[in-house]
Amino acid sequence: MKNFLLFALTFCLLNVSSFAQNSIKLNIHHKLGDEAFVMQTEATNNLGNRFNVSRLQYYISEISILHNGTIETKIKDLWVLVDAAGETVVDLGMHNIDAIEGIRFHIGVDQEHNHSDPASYPNGHALAPKFPSMHWGWAAGYRFIAYEGNGGNFLNQDCELHGLGDNNYFKTSIDMNVTAANNEILINLDADYTRVIENINVNSGVILHGDNGPAKKALENFRDYVFTASDNATSIVDFSEINGFNLYPNPANVGSAFIAIEATQDLQYQVVVYDVLGREIQSLDNVKSNVPMALNLNVAGLYIISLVKEGKSVITKKLQVN
Repeated sequence: MKNFLLFALTFCLLNVSSFAQNSIKLNIHHKLGDEAFVMQTEATNNLGNRFNVSRLQYYISEISILHNGTIETKIKDLWVLVDAAGETVVDLGMHNIDAIEGIRFHIGVDQEHNHSDPASYPNGHALAPKFPSMHWGWAAGYRFIAYEGNGGNFLNQDCELHGLGDNNYFKTSIDMNVTAANNEILINLDADYTRVIENINVNSGVILHGDNGPAKKALENFRDYVFTASDNATSIVDFSEINGFNLYPNPANVGSAFIAIEATQDLQYQVVVYDVLGREIQSLDNVKSNVPMALNLNVAGLYIISLVKEGKSVITKKLQVN
């Protein structure tokens, strides 16, 4: 019996170690239907109601990755405050994952942390105090979603749906098929925000902050309709001409960091800089290969630097600025 258990444990360890260590990132593409999401842009829901959005923020938590057949890897101690006004790229870390079949996460904040004190978290943490506030109070907890804008034929009716409540902490699951390339897997999701108010009449406006009615329906819509696997999830970009993507010095002092793209051809790329919370800090277009370029980073911190070709991140590295 002992020999059998030892064999089984050894087999499992060998099986897990056979997977390569890859960097996993979640990229949420904010959309209104088929178009890119832009604040104050007019759109219609499935009821034909006209609306626009002036604020859209929501939490996701308890992220887990389904991969390599039957394995589920949970991302621990990660809460993400998504703001549709900016880019959302979330670093999920390095994992022994070669092929992803799906992703799961909850909309909102888990019950254990939902009733914690925002002041107990350091500045920059997703659960720390925010302005506008994402916290409803100790008893009610965090706003899982904050959706604000206007509706009606003349877009002059106020709409506010702030959904919350432990009973409305819903899990969503999205199937996909994406494999590693160059030690990275990018999970691309489309988030269609016309579907937040699916079957919610906003012609006369709607204001509800709470855990029932249209606010709960909006959370259910997030669970059921908003997220789909992006077409980008299975796209492959050829970047074989790139021999190196260098950040130097690393660590760097404030204002002294450079990037250099080594390539067999003189081409142009995009370089995007994110902070550790996945917020876009700057985007540099038409960056030439084989020509060093300064990164004007004037605040100390850890940054994620992504080299983009044809709209897809192909190489990502970390840069420490002191």
